[in-house]
Amino acid sequence: MKSKRIIAGLFAVTIISLSSAPSLANYTENLNAVNISEQTDTRENQVTLSSFTGTVKEITDYKGVKGSKFALVEDQNGEQANLIISSNTYVINNEKIEVGALITGYYNGNAPSLMIYPPQYKAEVVNVASSKVQCIKIDRFNKDLISADNMLKLNISKETEIISQDGKAFGGELANRNLVVLYGISTRSIPAQTTPDKIVVLFEKVVEPTDNEEAILSGNIASMNIVVNNKTIEAPSAYTNKTGTVMVPVRAIAESLGFDVNWDGKTRTVMLGKGIFMTIGKDNYIYMRTAPIQLGTAPEIIDGKTFVPLSFFKDVLRLKTVNVTASDIVISD
Repeated sequence: MKSKRIIAGLFAVTIISLSSAPSLANYTENLNAVNISEQTDTRENQVTLSSFTGTVKEITDYKGVKGSKFALVEDQNGEQANLIISSNTYVINNEKIEVGALITGYYNGNAPSLMIYPPQYKAEVVNVASSKVQCIKIDRFNKDLISADNMLKLNISKETEIISQDGKAFGGELANRNLVVLYGISTRSIPAQTTPDKIVVLFEKVVEPTDNEEAILSGNIASMNIVVNNKTIEAPSAYTNKTGTVMVPVRAIAESLGFDVNWDGKTRTVMLGKGIFMTIGKDNYIYMRTAPIQLGTAPEIIDGKTFVPLSFFKDVLRLKTVNVTASDIVISD
Protein backbone atom coordinates (compact mmCIF):
# COMPACT_ATOMS: atom_id res chain seq x y z
CA MET A 1 0.00 0.00 0.00
CA LYS A 2 1.33 3.38 -0.90
CA SER A 3 2.24 5.46 2.12
CA LYS A 4 0.45 8.69 2.87
CA ARG A 5 1.91 11.72 4.59
CA ILE A 6 0.05 14.29 6.58
CA ILE A 7 1.16 17.91 6.72
CA ALA A 8 -0.15 19.79 9.72
CA GLY A 9 -2.35 22.81 9.19
CA LEU A 10 -2.61 25.34 6.37
CA PHE A 11 -5.55 27.39 7.47
CA ALA A 12 -7.05 30.61 8.76
CA VAL A 13 -9.61 31.11 11.47
CA THR A 14 -10.44 33.45 14.33
CA ILE A 15 -12.16 32.45 17.57
CA ILE A 16 -13.40 34.60 20.41
CA SER A 17 -14.05 32.48 23.47
CA LEU A 18 -16.29 34.21 26.00
CA SER A 19 -17.69 31.30 27.95
CA SER A 20 -17.54 31.09 31.70
CA ALA A 21 -18.69 27.44 31.68
CA PRO A 22 -18.92 24.72 29.01
CA SER A 23 -22.37 25.70 27.76
CA LEU A 24 -23.41 26.21 24.15
CA ALA A 25 -25.66 29.06 25.24
CA ASN A 26 -22.83 31.32 26.39
CA TYR A 27 -20.10 30.24 23.99
CA THR A 28 -19.63 32.72 21.15
CA GLU A 29 -17.47 31.88 18.18
CA ASN A 30 -16.52 34.30 15.46
CA LEU A 31 -15.50 31.93 12.68
CA ASN A 32 -14.49 32.76 9.15
CA ALA A 33 -13.04 29.74 7.31
CA VAL A 34 -11.10 31.20 4.41
CA ASN A 35 -8.61 30.15 1.75
CA ILE A 36 -4.98 31.04 2.34
CA SER A 37 -1.98 30.41 0.14
CA GLU A 38 1.39 28.76 0.57
CA GLN A 39 3.98 28.97 -2.15
CA THR A 40 5.31 25.48 -2.82
CA ASP A 41 7.92 25.34 -5.58
CA THR A 42 6.20 27.42 -8.28
CA ARG A 43 2.59 26.67 -7.53
CA GLU A 44 0.05 27.90 -5.00
CA ASN A 45 -1.87 25.50 -2.77
CA GLN A 46 -5.13 26.54 -1.17
CA VAL A 47 -6.70 24.75 1.75
CA THR A 48 -9.92 25.56 3.53
CA LEU A 49 -10.23 25.05 7.27
CA SER A 50 -13.56 23.85 8.61
CA SER A 51 -14.63 23.41 12.21
CA PHE A 52 -17.13 21.68 14.43
CA THR A 53 -18.13 23.04 17.86
CA GLY A 54 -20.07 21.11 20.46
CA THR A 55 -20.14 19.33 23.79
CA VAL A 56 -18.19 16.11 24.21
CA LYS A 57 -20.64 13.26 24.78
CA GLU A 58 -18.27 10.30 24.72
CA ILE A 59 -14.55 9.55 24.39
CA THR A 60 -13.35 6.19 23.11
CA ASP A 61 -10.12 4.71 21.79
CA TYR A 62 -9.60 5.11 18.06
CA LYS A 63 -8.48 1.60 17.16
CA GLY A 64 -6.95 2.65 13.84
CA VAL A 65 -4.03 4.50 15.44
CA LYS A 66 -2.38 3.72 18.76
CA GLY A 67 -2.88 6.46 21.32
CA SER A 68 -5.57 8.27 19.34
CA LYS A 69 -9.10 8.98 20.55
CA PHE A 70 -12.57 9.43 19.14
CA ALA A 71 -14.43 12.35 20.72
CA LEU A 72 -18.16 12.21 19.97
CA VAL A 73 -19.26 15.86 19.91
CA GLU A 74 -22.82 17.23 19.71
CA ASP A 75 -23.63 20.81 18.72
CA GLN A 76 -26.50 22.99 19.91
CA ASN A 77 -28.71 21.73 17.09
CA GLY A 78 -28.26 18.10 18.05
CA GLU A 79 -25.91 17.34 15.14
CA GLN A 80 -23.01 15.03 15.99
CA ALA A 81 -19.49 14.42 14.71
CA ASN A 82 -16.57 12.21 15.69
CA LEU A 83 -13.29 14.11 16.05
CA ILE A 84 -10.14 12.02 15.71
CA ILE A 85 -7.63 13.39 18.21
CA SER A 86 -4.12 12.03 17.76
CA SER A 87 -0.64 12.81 19.04
CA ASN A 88 -0.29 15.21 16.10
CA THR A 89 -3.36 17.23 17.11
CA TYR A 90 -2.46 20.49 18.83
CA VAL A 91 -4.70 21.13 21.85
CA ILE A 92 -4.57 24.83 22.71
CA ASN A 93 -3.10 25.44 26.18
CA ASN A 94 -2.91 21.66 26.60
CA GLU A 95 -6.41 21.73 28.08
CA LYS A 96 -7.94 18.42 29.12
CA ILE A 97 -10.58 17.04 26.76
CA GLU A 98 -13.26 15.26 28.77
CA VAL A 99 -16.93 14.39 28.64
CA GLY A 100 -19.01 17.53 29.15
CA ALA A 101 -16.35 19.90 27.82
CA LEU A 102 -17.24 22.33 25.05
CA ILE A 103 -14.66 22.07 22.26
CA THR A 104 -14.03 23.23 18.73
CA GLY A 105 -12.12 20.93 16.40
CA TYR A 106 -10.48 22.31 13.25
CA TYR A 107 -9.87 20.03 10.27
CA ASN A 108 -8.93 20.19 6.60
CA GLY A 109 -12.23 20.86 4.86
CA ASN A 110 -10.78 19.79 1.51
CA ALA A 111 -9.76 16.33 2.64
CA PRO A 112 -11.93 13.44 1.40
CA SER A 113 -14.23 12.04 4.06
CA LEU A 114 -16.38 8.95 4.38
CA MET A 115 -20.09 9.50 3.81
CA ILE A 116 -21.13 8.13 7.20
CA TYR A 117 -23.03 9.44 10.20
CA PRO A 118 -21.85 10.82 12.48
CA PRO A 119 -19.23 12.32 10.13
CA GLN A 120 -15.62 11.71 11.05
CA TYR A 121 -12.95 14.43 11.00
CA LYS A 122 -9.23 14.31 11.77
CA ALA A 123 -8.61 17.29 14.07
CA GLU A 124 -5.52 19.40 13.37
CA VAL A 125 -6.20 21.82 16.26
CA VAL A 126 -8.64 21.62 19.19
CA ASN A 127 -9.74 24.50 21.40
CA VAL A 128 -11.40 23.76 24.74
CA ALA A 129 -13.69 26.51 26.03
CA SER A 130 -12.41 27.91 29.32
CA SER A 131 -13.29 30.68 31.74
CA LYS A 132 -10.44 32.88 30.50
CA VAL A 133 -11.53 35.56 28.04
CA GLN A 134 -9.12 35.26 25.15
CA CYS A 135 -8.98 35.65 21.38
CA ILE A 136 -7.37 32.99 19.27
CA LYS A 137 -6.12 33.31 15.71
CA ILE A 138 -4.89 30.38 13.63
CA ASP A 139 -3.29 31.47 10.37
CA ARG A 140 -0.16 31.87 8.30
CA PHE A 141 1.64 35.23 8.71
CA ASN A 142 3.88 37.06 6.23
CA LYS A 143 7.19 38.86 6.79
CA ASP A 144 5.33 41.83 8.28
CA LEU A 145 3.48 39.42 10.59
CA ILE A 146 0.14 40.15 8.94
CA SER A 147 -2.21 37.19 8.68
CA ALA A 148 -3.04 35.69 5.28
CA ASP A 149 -6.62 36.98 5.52
CA ASN A 150 -5.26 40.50 6.30
CA MET A 151 -7.30 40.66 9.51
CA LEU A 152 -4.56 40.71 12.17
CA LYS A 153 -1.06 42.18 12.56
CA LEU A 154 1.22 40.98 15.34
CA ASN A 155 3.40 43.34 17.38
CA ILE A 156 5.80 41.12 19.33
CA SER A 157 6.93 42.26 22.79
CA LYS A 158 9.39 40.87 25.33
CA GLU A 159 6.43 39.48 27.24
CA THR A 160 5.12 37.46 24.27
CA GLU A 161 5.71 33.77 24.90
CA ILE A 162 6.77 32.02 21.69
CA ILE A 163 6.91 28.23 21.67
CA SER A 164 6.75 25.39 19.17
CA GLN A 165 3.94 22.84 19.12
CA ASP A 166 5.87 20.55 21.49
CA GLY A 167 6.06 23.29 24.15
CA LYS A 168 9.72 24.17 23.61
CA ALA A 169 10.92 27.76 23.25
CA PHE A 170 11.04 28.88 19.62
CA GLY A 171 13.67 31.37 18.49
CA GLY A 172 13.31 31.17 14.71
CA GLU A 173 11.53 33.38 12.20
CA LEU A 174 7.74 33.57 12.47
CA ALA A 175 7.21 34.73 8.90
CA ASN A 176 5.55 32.25 6.53
CA ARG A 177 4.71 29.82 9.29
CA ASN A 178 1.41 28.47 10.61
CA LEU A 179 0.78 30.05 14.01
CA VAL A 180 -1.71 29.76 16.83
CA VAL A 181 -1.91 33.25 18.34
CA LEU A 182 -3.48 33.88 21.76
CA TYR A 183 -4.17 37.52 22.55
CA GLY A 184 -6.43 39.90 24.42
CA ILE A 185 -6.90 43.51 23.31
CA SER A 186 -6.63 44.51 19.64
CA THR A 187 -7.15 47.76 17.73
CA ARG A 188 -10.22 48.42 15.57
CA SER A 189 -8.12 49.02 12.47
CA ILE A 190 -7.91 46.81 9.38
CA PRO A 191 -5.89 44.81 9.92
CA ALA A 192 -6.39 44.87 13.66
CA GLN A 193 -3.14 45.06 15.62
CA THR A 194 -2.35 43.23 18.81
CA THR A 195 0.50 42.35 21.11
CA PRO A 196 0.06 38.58 21.59
CA ASP A 197 0.28 36.90 24.96
CA LYS A 198 1.41 33.62 23.38
CA ILE A 199 2.34 32.27 19.94
CA VAL A 200 2.54 28.58 19.11
CA VAL A 201 4.42 27.60 15.95
CA LEU A 202 2.71 24.57 14.46
CA PHE A 203 4.76 21.70 13.13
CA GLU A 204 4.89 21.48 9.34
CA LYS A 205 7.18 18.53 8.95
CA VAL A 206 5.77 15.43 7.33
CA VAL A 207 4.61 12.70 9.70
CA GLU A 208 4.36 9.15 8.40
CA PRO A 209 1.22 7.36 9.63
CA THR A 210 0.92 3.62 10.13
CA ASP A 211 -0.45 1.52 7.27
CA ASN A 212 -3.58 0.85 9.32
CA GLU A 213 -4.15 4.56 9.87
CA GLU A 214 -3.74 5.17 6.14
CA ALA A 215 -6.33 2.55 5.28
CA ILE A 216 -8.86 4.06 7.67
CA LEU A 217 -8.25 7.73 6.91
CA SER A 218 -8.32 7.14 3.17
CA GLY A 219 -11.40 4.92 3.40
CA ASN A 220 -9.33 2.02 1.95
CA ILE A 221 -9.37 3.87 -1.35
CA ALA A 222 -7.48 1.23 -3.35
CA SER A 223 -10.20 -1.40 -2.83
CA MET A 224 -13.14 0.89 -3.61
CA ASN A 225 -15.38 0.59 -6.66
CA ILE A 226 -15.56 3.57 -8.98
CA VAL A 227 -19.20 4.30 -9.74
CA VAL A 228 -20.01 6.68 -12.60
CA ASN A 229 -23.62 7.67 -13.23
CA ASN A 230 -24.81 4.80 -11.01
CA LYS A 231 -22.73 2.14 -12.82
CA THR A 232 -19.59 0.47 -11.48
CA ILE A 233 -16.90 0.84 -14.15
CA GLU A 234 -13.77 -1.16 -15.01
CA ALA A 235 -10.87 1.06 -14.06
CA PRO A 236 -7.41 1.05 -12.47
CA SER A 237 -7.57 1.30 -8.69
CA ALA A 238 -7.62 4.73 -7.11
CA TYR A 239 -4.95 5.54 -4.52
CA THR A 240 -3.96 8.16 -1.96
CA ASN A 241 -0.77 10.02 -2.91
CA LYS A 242 2.02 11.24 -0.64
CA THR A 243 0.13 14.36 0.44
CA GLY A 244 -3.09 12.49 1.22
CA THR A 245 -4.95 13.42 -1.99
CA VAL A 246 -7.27 10.82 -3.49
CA MET A 247 -6.11 10.15 -7.06
CA VAL A 248 -8.37 8.51 -9.67
CA PRO A 249 -7.86 7.29 -13.27
CA VAL A 250 -8.95 10.07 -15.60
CA ARG A 251 -9.45 8.13 -18.86
CA ALA A 252 -11.76 5.42 -17.53
CA ILE A 253 -13.95 7.91 -15.69
CA ALA A 254 -13.99 10.55 -18.43
CA GLU A 255 -14.91 8.03 -21.13
CA SER A 256 -17.71 6.70 -18.92
CA LEU A 257 -18.98 10.29 -18.76
CA GLY A 258 -19.00 10.50 -22.56
CA PHE A 259 -15.75 12.41 -23.17
CA ASP A 260 -13.29 11.56 -25.96
CA VAL A 261 -9.86 11.24 -24.35
CA ASN A 262 -6.64 11.82 -26.31
CA TRP A 263 -2.95 11.73 -25.37
CA ASP A 264 -0.13 13.84 -26.82
CA GLY A 265 3.09 12.02 -25.94
CA LYS A 266 5.31 14.87 -27.12
CA THR A 267 3.86 17.42 -24.69
CA ARG A 268 2.63 14.80 -22.18
CA THR A 269 -0.81 16.37 -22.35
CA VAL A 270 -4.22 14.75 -21.91
CA MET A 271 -7.19 16.28 -23.73
CA LEU A 272 -10.84 15.67 -22.84
CA GLY A 273 -13.23 16.62 -25.60
CA LYS A 274 -12.06 19.73 -27.47
CA GLY A 275 -11.34 22.17 -24.69
CA ILE A 276 -10.19 20.47 -21.48
CA PHE A 277 -6.44 19.97 -21.06
CA MET A 278 -3.96 18.85 -18.44
CA THR A 279 -0.20 18.27 -18.56
CA ILE A 280 1.59 15.65 -16.50
CA GLY A 281 3.46 17.23 -13.60
CA LYS A 282 1.80 20.64 -13.92
CA ASP A 283 -0.91 21.84 -11.52
CA ASN A 284 -2.73 23.74 -14.26
CA TYR A 285 -6.05 22.38 -15.48
CA ILE A 286 -7.56 24.12 -18.51
CA TYR A 287 -11.33 24.22 -18.91
CA MET A 288 -12.34 25.71 -22.26
CA ARG A 289 -11.24 29.36 -22.40
CA THR A 290 -11.21 30.03 -18.67
CA ALA A 291 -8.09 30.75 -16.62
CA PRO A 292 -6.03 27.72 -15.49
CA ILE A 293 -7.39 26.02 -12.38
CA GLN A 294 -5.00 24.86 -9.62
CA LEU A 295 -6.07 21.89 -7.50
CA GLY A 296 -2.93 21.66 -5.35
CA THR A 297 -1.89 18.40 -7.06
CA ALA A 298 -0.64 17.83 -10.61
CA PRO A 299 -1.67 14.86 -12.82
CA GLU A 300 0.50 11.78 -12.30
CA ILE A 301 1.28 8.71 -14.41
CA ILE A 302 1.25 5.34 -12.64
CA ASP A 303 1.87 2.16 -14.67
CA GLY A 304 1.13 4.05 -17.87
CA LYS A 305 -2.21 5.43 -16.64
CA THR A 306 -2.95 9.10 -15.90
CA PHE A 307 -4.40 9.90 -12.50
CA VAL A 308 -5.89 13.20 -11.33
CA PRO A 309 -7.18 14.45 -7.96
CA LEU A 310 -10.77 13.39 -7.34
CA SER A 311 -11.57 17.09 -6.99
CA PHE A 312 -10.87 17.47 -10.75
CA PHE A 313 -14.34 16.18 -11.51
CA LYS A 314 -15.96 18.67 -9.17
CA ASP A 315 -13.82 21.79 -9.55
CA VAL A 316 -12.84 21.51 -13.22
CA LEU A 317 -15.58 19.44 -14.91
CA ARG A 318 -18.14 20.87 -12.46
CA LEU A 319 -20.04 17.63 -11.99
CA LYS A 320 -22.98 17.48 -9.64
CA THR A 321 -21.86 14.58 -7.42
CA VAL A 322 -18.29 13.67 -6.40
CA ASN A 323 -18.25 11.64 -3.19
CA VAL A 324 -16.32 8.98 -1.30
CA THR A 325 -18.70 6.62 0.52
CA ALA A 326 -17.85 3.71 2.80
CA SER A 327 -17.21 1.42 -0.19
CA ASP A 328 -17.35 3.46 -3.41
CA ILE A 329 -16.01 6.50 -5.19
CA VAL A 330 -19.14 8.03 -6.69
CA ILE A 331 -19.15 10.45 -9.63
CA SER A 332 -22.18 11.62 -11.60
CA ASP A 333 -23.21 14.52 -13.82
